[in-house]
Amino acid sequence: MPPTEVTLALVQDFINLKIREGLTVEYKRAGDKPIEAVAALANTYGGLLFVGVAEGDKGVPSEITGVPLGDKEKLVNQMGTGFDPPWSPEVIEVPCNDKGDKVVLVVRIDRATVPWPIVLNGSIFVRLDARNEKANRQMMRMLLDDPNSQPEPRPSAVTRGLNVRESPFFGQGNDPDVVLRAASVMRLWEGEERTRFPSGLAGTVIEVLQRTRALPLLSQLGLALVGGGQVALTPWQLVDATSRRLRLRMSTTGTDGSAPSRPGAEMTCTVTLGGGEPASELEVLFDTAFWLPDGVPLGLDLFLQVFYDSVPMVANALLPHVAGATVGVNAMPAPLTEIHVAARDTVDDYGDGTPVNLEELVSLGSLGERVGGRFIRQGGETVLRSLVDPPHWDAAVREALVTMAMDWGFPDPKFP
Repeated sequence: MPPTEVTLALVQDFINLKIREGLTVEYKRAGDKPIEAVAALANTYGGLLFVGVAEGDKGVPSEITGVPLGDKEKLVNQMGTGFDPPWSPEVIEVPCNDKGDKVVLVVRIDRATVPWPIVLNGSIFVRLDARNEKANRQMMRMLLDDPNSQPEPRPSAVTRGLNVRESPFFGQGNDPDVVLRAASVMRLWEGEERTRFPSGLAGTVIEVLQRTRALPLLSQLGLALVGGGQVALTPWQLVDATSRRLRLRMSTTGTDGSAPSRPGAEMTCTVTLGGGEPASELEVLFDTAFWLPDGVPLGLDLFLQVFYDSVPMVANALLPHVAGATVGVNAMPAPLTEIHVAARDTVDDYGDGTPVNLEELVSLGSLGERVGGRFIRQGGETVLRSLVDPPHWDAAVREALVTMAMDWGFPDPKFP
C-alpha cells in the first residue's frame, strides 16, 4: 500500500500476528544497529524490517517501543555512505506516541530493486533463518558471479518420496500405475504453542482446494485418459482425520460408480503436523495417481501439467492457509518444496511384487536420447527457492524436472 496509508494501527496489527523473525522479517529495538539487517535482507529475499519494536522470546515481537525522531535520516545517511553501491530501500516513518518525538521505522525491501549484491563496509551480509551473517567464500562467489542465484538452505536429498512418506502403493492389484507428488513443508519453531490442528481445519482445506486448479485439472486428466466424452468426479471427501493429520480425496468415477475408475485419476491431499512432540514441521502432500489404459503411457504434456499446477497449489495456497489457521503465520517466504514420481509394482498370483520400469508408464522417450540403460522406478528433486517467482513457478519446476531427468540418464532432456 502507499506509504501514507501505513499507520500505527496497521503496524500494531502486524505485531499482533506474532510472526517470528525469519528469512524475511526482523525487529530492532532502539539503540540496535539496523543497517546490517537491511543489507542481509536485500542480499537474500528482501522483506520487512521494523525498527523500534522489541522482541520477546524466540524472536516474537512483544511491543512497540519506538526510536527517536530523526533516526530515519540517520539510517538513510548510513545506507548512502556505507553501502556499495549506494542504495536505500523505502523507509516509512510512523509516529508512535502523543508527543510526536518517537517513531517506528518500517523498512520495506523489494528484492527486485536491489543493485545486488550490497556490500556493507567491505562485507556482504546474507539472511540465514533469523540471523544476519557475513557471507562465506562460497556464498560470495554465488552472489558476485551469478546475478540470478541466491544463497538458500537446501537439503542434500529429498525426503518425501512416494515410497517413503505416506506411500500410496500397497503391493495390491488395485494400486495406481504411476503417482506424481508435490510436497511443501514449513519448519516450526521449537516451543511452538500449537501442536495440534484447530477444529474446523478440514473445512478450511476443502475451501482452499475448491479455489485451486485441482478440479479442472482432474477433469482434464480424466478426459485425456478415457479419450474424450464425459467424466464424472467425486467431490473432495475427508477420508482420515486426527488432531495432527488430515487426508482428503477426489477421484474420477466409472460408469458403474467405482472410484477411481480404470482408466482414471485420483487426487489425495494429506496435511500433517510431524516431527515428534511437540510438532517440528507442518507438511502438505498432494498426490495425483493414475490408473492408465492398458498399454498407453501417461503423456509427457500431462506429466508436466500436473507438476505445474500442483506445486503452486501446495506452496502458495494450501501451506500458507494451514499455517495461518494452525500457528498464526500468515506471511512466509517460499517454503521448501519437493516433486516426486514413482511407479507401481506388478503383483503375481502369489502376492510377490516386481518393480515396473517408469519408462513403460510415462512417455519419457520424448525427452531425447537416454544413455546408461538403468532401470527407472522413481525420481525426486527439491525445487530451488532461488528460482521461484510465486505467480510463475514453471521455471523452478522445470529446473527440478531437468535435474531429475538427468539422473535418469537423459544428458540433455528436452521438455515440451
